[in-house]
Amino acid sequence: MRFARLASQKPAIEIQTTMTTTRSTATVSPHDYRFWTDEKLRNADTDRQGHVNNVTVAVFFEAGRIEVLDHPDNAAIRRDHGVVVARQLIQYKKELFYPGTVRVGTRVSRIGTSSFDFEQVLVGQDGIAATGEATCVLIDRVTRKPVPIPPSMRLHLTGRAD
Repeated sequence: MRFARLASQKPAIEIQTTMTTTRSTATVSPHDYRFWTDEKLRNADTDRQGHVNNVTVAVFFEAGRIEVLDHPDNAAIRRDHGVVVARQLIQYKKELFYPGTVRVGTRVSRIGTSSFDFEQVLVGQDGIAATGEATCVLIDRVTRKPVPIPPSMRLHLTGRAD
């Protein structure tokens, strides 16, 4: 099983990606996101339009979240608790085409009592292909009810002990 790497664990490579739109310029750096994972584009990911299907983008974002959540630091918590997605938003910026690879950047932007928000970016060969947000809730596996996020999980998700 592979796990998302912390930005500080990634070799020092330059991923300065700029995308210009009519509204703004978006730039992403390896240090903008706490966790990174790499995914391979497959021919099966494409649709009749010849580009990677929008559902595949959601799957890439899910893969980024799961690698963060299933990290060994969370193993004890995840035995008795699950994480469900309560809300997801994806903004598509550019098309992706097979063959190739993408990088998924993931960070936690908010932690509440039992829920937390992920912000994600999908970077392809030609820059930022999509951005995503997801609100997740920690639940008890038996009762299926929300439970408070333990301090150790908060530390893993944010790198801060608050």
